[in-house]
Amino acid sequence: MELEEFLSRNRISQDDWEKAEITFDELLKIDADYSSKVTHLNESAEFLAKVLQKCDQVHSVRWRVKEPEHVLEKIVRKKASNSPKYIDVSVDNYAELITDLVGVRILHLFKHEWLDIHQYIQTCWVPVEPVVAYVREGDEGAVVESYRENECDVKVHSAGYRSIHYIISTQPTLRKVISEIQVRTIFEEGWSEIDHKVRYPNFMDNKLVSYFLTIFNRMSGSADEMGTFVNDLVADIKWKELQLDLKKQEQEGHLQKIEDLVQELSKEKTANKTKESNLQKLKDEIASVRKNSIQIPDVIDFDEIETMSSLSREALKYSDIAKLNVAQLEAIKIPDISKFSSAYDDILKSIGSINKSTLIYDDALKKITIKKPKKDNTDEE
Repeated sequence: MELEEFLSRNRISQDDWEKAEITFDELLKIDADYSSKVTHLNESAEFLAKVLQKCDQVHSVRWRVKEPEHVLEKIVRKKASNSPKYIDVSVDNYAELITDLVGVRILHLFKHEWLDIHQYIQTCWVPVEPVVAYVREGDEGAVVESYRENECDVKVHSAGYRSIHYIISTQPTLRKVISEIQVRTIFEEGWSEIDHKVRYPNFMDNKLVSYFLTIFNRMSGSADEMGTFVNDLVADIKWKELQLDLKKQEQEGHLQKIEDLVQELSKEKTANKTKESNLQKLKDEIASVRKNSIQIPDVIDFDEIETMSSLSREALKYSDIAKLNVAQLEAIKIPDISKFSSAYDDILKSIGSINKSTLIYDDALKKITIKKPKKDNTDEE
């Protein structure tokens, strides 16, 4: 590679070359050293891309390793512009001074996603330089404010580029590699690619082209805003739908409770009717007893008692029939008293007590007398 050929290919003027104050031999040494590292740098770039692609908010990842001649061009231009960082650049330190030998570009859809990606990067590596957020002149708003809140150095880019730059250090092998990660939206990437394609090398200073590219830049910014807006709109619609579903569920819950209450009231109404019916049966039974003047026998034959079960015998011990259980009542086979057992069963289910309503039977039982058999004088053998 000859000097004149190098300067011509990279559009470096003789004046800039002289300002750079670097020998061509030094550039050739850097070129040879860097060319030997390209394979290793490619492997490092692939590793970074795989790690970054795992972030959920990342749409896609692109990476590249700087071409050797572009490295030399950058050194000349930086030295020609008196950049303090490049004053003492040499084959021994250029790999540390040039931080974008490996470049990885992360693309995402919505502006607000930058923060999730920012946090992901910081969990993987510690930036060796402050994070820089490049904005277009006039850019303001919540996103730019969020850059500052998260300790990014906000800078206005002279060409209108928007992106966030991270300088990180990795060491997958014994060699330490300095890499640059750029984060931008797809619309920002589209504009920058078209801008770079159109501007270089023929229309670098064409005012008309620059004017239209500026308008295009604004349109890409508006597209990002529209993307953010429609994303927020969808989120708001989903939130409203969720709230509506919750309200519907709440309303359905209330309606279900009302239906349950209606059923309970219906059951209570039926139960009340049953209670009323049982009470009416009791009243009718008492009225019937009073009307027909049922006569309880004054004497119960001992032979009849002897044929009774133990439950019947136990029942006869009580003068208050209300204390008898259903089984005891059913066991009594005395005429007319046995008729009371079915009514008593219903009453137990509905009102639980019939003390007052059974006084007539209480009085009747008190009148019962038992005729004992005559004692047999003949002893058993």
